[in-house]
Amino acid sequence: MMEKQTGYITTIQYLASSIKYLLCNIQLNKLSMKDLLKYPCLLILIVLCLTNPGAEGKEKVKESGTASHWETYRIPHYRSIYHLSFTAGNRGWATGEGGILLSYDGSEWSQIASPVQEQIFSLSFTEKGRGYIVGSRGTMFLYENGHWTQENLARDWDIMDVFFLNEGKGWAVGENSTIFHFGGEGWKEYGAPRIGYLTRVFFADQNSGWIVGNNGLIFHYNGSSWEEVTSPTDKNLYGLYFTSAEEGWAVGAVGTILRYQQGRWKEYPGPVENHLLDIHFDSGGRGWIVGASGVVLTYQEGKWTEIPSPSKKALYAVTTDDQGSLWVSGKGGKIFQLPVSP
Repeated sequence: MMEKQTGYITTIQYLASSIKYLLCNIQLNKLSMKDLLKYPCLLILIVLCLTNPGAEGKEKVKESGTASHWETYRIPHYRSIYHLSFTAGNRGWATGEGGILLSYDGSEWSQIASPVQEQIFSLSFTEKGRGYIVGSRGTMFLYENGHWTQENLARDWDIMDVFFLNEGKGWAVGENSTIFHFGGEGWKEYGAPRIGYLTRVFFADQNSGWIVGNNGLIFHYNGSSWEEVTSPTDKNLYGLYFTSAEEGWAVGAVGTILRYQQGRWKEYPGPVENHLLDIHFDSGGRGWIVGASGVVLTYQEGKWTEIPSPSKKALYAVTTDDQGSLWVSGKGGKIFQLPVSP
């Protein structure tokens, strides 16, 4: 599901050093503009760098045909962001490619020290700033009181998602039907109904949990154990969200949208055939989906519709903060914010 970004940093560093060399020699009168005309590509890069240095920070991107705008936050080293999360007080967290970790203080995103260079696929933080990150090759770390502690899961499989209902109840899932449960005294492995690649876990309450995965796999937690339930699709499922124990959604490959109501999962009509990678609902009941090629969908009055996107690259994560703003992130080293009107 997650795409990797490689090969850019060396080229960028080389071009940056070349531009710096040329600029220094211009200042020392060793090179004239006539000399620069011999290097048209570098001349163009110099102009671009002088007019838009591309430093980390925030910029505004106007939506085509609308009065609103996306604000763009640049990420160090152009790393992809796989997961976004906000807690009360508008505190945000983000993580992704190469172990990158970011925190949001209400105005800016800042990089924080990471304990690992593995891919980090998911995180779950509480209002008190205590939380877990999970990722490739069995990566799991606890963050508490400003320190990271590694959890030994005795598994070398990818952990794709982690979810905490409260400080004492947590779940983590991943490949080979990996299911771990945190009950307040460490993580313990749980049995799965069958083998599969598990991508997302979500709990509406402590007795009603759901897991989705590849090939349309859906598991339900009944309060004591996990059981497989009938799925209306064989497509890979990547995103999962429940607004209550009675109503939920899942999204996946080739525009797949599933809705859970009255004890059954059914396919729901959608406007695109892009792979859909994440889904979120705000406290007012408005839904959001993001996916491949930068697709962004919103749900209102019983219908999913596409809205203008800030990116043409894959978007992996979507969430909202307690002030009503929409946040999305993905490939290309950027996080996008859109203030949402009622």
